[in-house]
Amino acid sequence: MDEAQTIMPEGRGHRALVRVGLAVALACAAGLAFWWGHGFLVAERTTSFLRWQDPPTVLAGEALYRTHCSSCHGVPGHSPPLAQNGEIAPPHDENGHTWQHPDFALFQLIRDGVAVANCTPVDPDKMPMFRDVLSDSELVAVLSYIKSRWPQRIRTEHDKVNVMYGPYNDAVGALIGSGG
Repeated sequence: MDEAQTIMPEGRGHRALVRVGLAVALACAAGLAFWWGHGFLVAERTTSFLRWQDPPTVLAGEALYRTHCSSCHGVPGHSPPLAQNGEIAPPHDENGHTWQHPDFALFQLIRDGVAVANCTPVDPDKMPMFRDVLSDSELVAVLSYIKSRWPQRIRTEHDKVNVMYGPYNDAVGALIGSGG
């Protein structure tokens, strides 16, 4: 027997070796397909109840924002004015910190005047609550407008924040009838 025959024996052993090689290759391909598919499905899952890609919602949100928010927070992309209390309210563009909070926390802050991170009410002189001023769908429109004005990289970072708080966003979205 020469050296080539000892490395690749003919007959049954050869066929078994080919079958094992095919099984390993198939298992690797299946694992790779699962990994790619899982990543794709997770990336596509939304945990947001904002409708920032819906033009009518964004347009309504812009009008509401200009009426109720811009006097303190300014218009996204421009520096906010000095508020009546002498402080500058955080801007809602990439220079502010709005995008660092999940949807449900922003919604609760605006509607109820409660900072979710520490469950404390905010000073109504600094941030009024809008529960009796705007409906839940109007609040969603305002937040949708704000998010629509962020650059893609900031929306991507905000989406990552929303993934971490997905169950909370899903619950609030379902409660207010705006589930994602």
